[in-house]
Amino acid sequence: MDSKTVRQHAFDVGFDLCGIVSAERLGEEAERFAAWLADGFHGEMSYLTDRPERRSDPSQHLKDAKSVIVLGLNYFQKDARETPPGHGRVSKYARGRDYHKVIERRSRELIRRLDTEVGTEASVEFKWFVDFGPILERAFAQRAGLGYVGRNSMLINRTYGSWIFLSEIITNQVLESDDPKAVKHGTCGTCTRCIEACPTGAIVGDRTIDSRRCISYLTIERPTEIPQELAEKMGDRIFGCDICQDVCPHNDKRARVTRHKELLAESGVGEFLNAKTVLSMQSREEFLKLTAGTPLTRPKLEGLQRNAKIVMENETAGRRIVIPDFEKKR
Repeated sequence: MDSKTVRQHAFDVGFDLCGIVSAERLGEEAERFAAWLADGFHGEMSYLTDRPERRSDPSQHLKDAKSVIVLGLNYFQKDARETPPGHGRVSKYARGRDYHKVIERRSRELIRRLDTEVGTEASVEFKWFVDFGPILERAFAQRAGLGYVGRNSMLINRTYGSWIFLSEIITNQVLESDDPKAVKHGTCGTCTRCIEACPTGAIVGDRTIDSRRCISYLTIERPTEIPQELAEKMGDRIFGCDICQDVCPHNDKRARVTRHKELLAESGVGEFLNAKTVLSMQSREEFLKLTAGTPLTRPKLEGLQRNAKIVMENETAGRRIVIPDFEKKR
């Protein structure tokens, strides 16, 4: 089994990107992650502090790890211009079916094909991850040549911009690594659009996000009440936030609508949620009828209702998110 064969099978089962890198422990990236945790930027995501060394060292997951296959799936879809009254906007990645399941099906089929490719002559092992798994996926993706980590901490690819899900397969097979310098993905240069546009000031430095201020974290991961000063800056965001990606010049040029129908709005909850409908729910069954099979199960009923209440309060008070007019400024 060689790297060319791995890539071909990855594309055949439906992945949009595939890169390969040696399963060496991360150095600088691991130190940045440790510093990020020490600064408390992970907020209430205490699970991130559990054996952080696992995130930078593939051998912690597969003892004889030799290579990491990094895979990407484009999820971009266009937005409506305005949010309908009484509704909250859902982040692009969460409008369709649960991407974990979409990626799992493709990963399992890819592993099945690679197993068949190797046959019974070699002892081959694979272990796959999507973002809930403990691995610094963007760092490995950058090393595998799939893009570079931008100022907003997102991986930016020359073909799809930053609208990509990442997943990994660790294997004990030695595969030829991709050269991260072979493809020119560009750089952020002097651009600071994402920093300027973030309503809550969550991007506190180059490639550093203070999750405690990030709207995505607040609406999805934070289990407790959202501070009023931040809630007032959330505008119509009921689940997640795309602002730092929406304003990125790389995405202006490269975004293309996903070919994966399962990820489109019509396959899930859609681009908008009726806030009053969410607030009227009285049982877990009602909640799951709306959200089952989508990423919106994550904050549970209580979290989604908390978000819906904020959306309604912001609408009543006329609090909207204003994106700077970058075209005029530059």
